Amino acid sequence: MLKLATLVFIFTSFLFAGKIYYTDNQNTSSGDGSFSNPFQTISAGMNALHAGDTLFVRGNPGDASRVYDENLSLSDSDPNGTEANPIVVINYKDEKVQIVLGGSLNIYANWWEFNGLHFDMDNKTSDAIKPRGDHLTFRNCEISNGQRDGFDTNMTDYLLIENCTIHGFDRSDRYDAHGIILNGGHNNTIRGNTIYDCKGDCIQLYKADQNYDTVIEDNDLYTTMGNGSENAIDIKGTQGCTIRNNKMHGFHDADDSDGVALKINKNSDDILVEKNDIYASNGGIRITGGEMDRITIQFNVIHDLHVDGGDSSKYGYGVQFDGVNDVIFKSNTFANIPGPLFWIASGGATNLNIKNNLFYNSNTFKGSTSDFDGMVSIDYNGWFNCVETISGSHDTNGSDPMFLDEAEQDYHLNSASPAIDMGDPAEGTAFPGGRIDLGAFEYKETTSIAFPRQNIINDFKLRPNYPNPFNPGTIINYQLPIANYVELRIFNALGQQVQTLVDQRQEVGMYRVRFDGSSLPSGIYFYRLRAGSFIQIRKMTLLR
Repeated sequence: MLKLATLVFIFTSFLFAGKIYYTDNQNTSSGDGSFSNPFQTISAGMNALHAGDTLFVRGNPGDASRVYDENLSLSDSDPNGTEANPIVVINYKDEKVQIVLGGSLNIYANWWEFNGLHFDMDNKTSDAIKPRGDHLTFRNCEISNGQRDGFDTNMTDYLLIENCTIHGFDRSDRYDAHGIILNGGHNNTIRGNTIYDCKGDCIQLYKADQNYDTVIEDNDLYTTMGNGSENAIDIKGTQGCTIRNNKMHGFHDADDSDGVALKINKNSDDILVEKNDIYASNGGIRITGGEMDRITIQFNVIHDLHVDGGDSSKYGYGVQFDGVNDVIFKSNTFANIPGPLFWIASGGATNLNIKNNLFYNSNTFKGSTSDFDGMVSIDYNGWFNCVETISGSHDTNGSDPMFLDEAEQDYHLNSASPAIDMGDPAEGTAFPGGRIDLGAFEYKETTSIAFPRQNIINDFKLRPNYPNPFNPGTIINYQLPIANYVELRIFNALGQQVQTLVDQRQEVGMYRVRFDGSSLPSGIYFYRLRAGSFIQIRKMTLLR
């Protein structure tokens, strides 16, 4: 019995490194935070936390959430976590928790993480969450139903908003209500979220204070509010931003917006836009306002846009250039563009390289290519059923690029496509046919294989390491049923992190990682796999 108790202590020490507390608003007393006598409010629980501590918030199993009415805040005098020992507030197991906020959740402390919680503004006229500290994480949360912004940050660094659902931010006056607005800061990441039905933008990087090295990836951004929303992403005054692998759809012409999915504004430099899926909007990408340098747009699919108000001379456009310098525009697919394929405003573009793109079923241009200035290279593109083109010496022209399934909006190439192996040979030979294809997708010959049921990955799993005990190395295997951001970390018996094996987004599959303990003393260690809301821990022993 003593041995079991010791193992339980080691296990909990490993995972949380500090103390564990509980909150349950069904407790009839204020409580001491223990499992048997939990705190009655989340606020009381948060007031007890220090570096490495974890607060479990009890909820309801099933579909109905347990509702907490709370006023929550963290000042700059509240405790901070650390990189190895953050302070965590998380729902208990799979229980559902809804926190109806009395006002904004202001956070001036550092290294706090909120996981698996629903923050509901209940139609109040204040921002839901206002991060002001650094190294804050919101993971697997829902933020909803306010008349201001979902997240409104100010000069925060290393903020992570991951796998959250943010929706229902509207207001009755003429001003905006955004899903997320970042106002200054460094190295902030918005990843894997679903953000929809916001009166303003789903995500806006505001220009009052510069945002540096922001990552916006793997999000689903849309609106069902018709012309009641603005843009999926609107970046202003941003230095070094990656916009990758997002879906953006459903945006329409509005009072303060032309319904373009992605808008890149004045004084934004070093922007990478790649592998995004943009559709069912009044415009694709708008680069406007001047003084923008070094923009790369590659491997995006922009397709099936619509025209609001019937004016195809300016709506339903593919991309607008207006005052941008040093543009790389390559390997994109534009299909079914009812408005101008290119909107070339008076600011135009200087130093422009357009190559390896596939353009299909597109309309005329708006403006003149004479506003392309400096070093301009436009070649090795595919033009299929386009009303207007820009001729290069090595273009591919035709009526049908032969997509895999245009009716289902699948713009991969089929095996007979004339776009295969027709890109610029200068891209090298590391492609299935020895030469890059035109468009966003490289054709790969596939073979249909019927996998046995037992080989289909249906769940997350962290397997026992082998060998165990080990000296000095051992193998850790795990599997992912869905793509997710994955962390695999090693901790000692005191709960101190000693090594990070994986810290990146991974696709569906089975993975094998070697842990080398040659620099560590003998003893008991724990390895923790985290993928989204899934967490699993196992114990291993290093014997010298």
